[in-house]
Amino acid sequence: MKHLSKTALILLLAVGASSSAYADAPLAGCAAKRDSISTELRLAREKGYADKVTGLQRALDEVNAHCRDDALSERRKQKLIQAQAKVSQTERSLRLAQEANKEPKKIAKLQGRLQKAQSDLAALQAKQP
Repeated sequence: MKHLSKTALILLLAVGASSSAYADAPLAGCAAKRDSISTELRLAREKGYADKVTGLQRALDEVNAHCRDDALSERRKQKLIQAQAKVSQTERSLRLAQEANKEPKKIAKLQGRLQKAQSDLAALQAKQP
């Protein structure tokens, strides 16, 4: 009987350890969207924000009905391609302005745009799985 108790205890600890490791795994794609919306929905209910609850419930229903991981992945790829194109285009505009000896104010403006485009691209790349 004592041996059975030790085995049961070890089994329970192993199951608990594996489930906590699974719970710590980050969610991705549609599961992450569902989790995020569900968390916001729970908080809105706790605070009594009826309008927000209605909107979040609608959003959750839409995610449950229409979200597909492959579509999300394709959308992310498209956004990444667009961000890379924006960086390239802005770099070209800046280079042309510098070569044409445009006024410093215009060059500074283009440098600001380039920095923003690069930070947007970096943010999108950081989100990529």
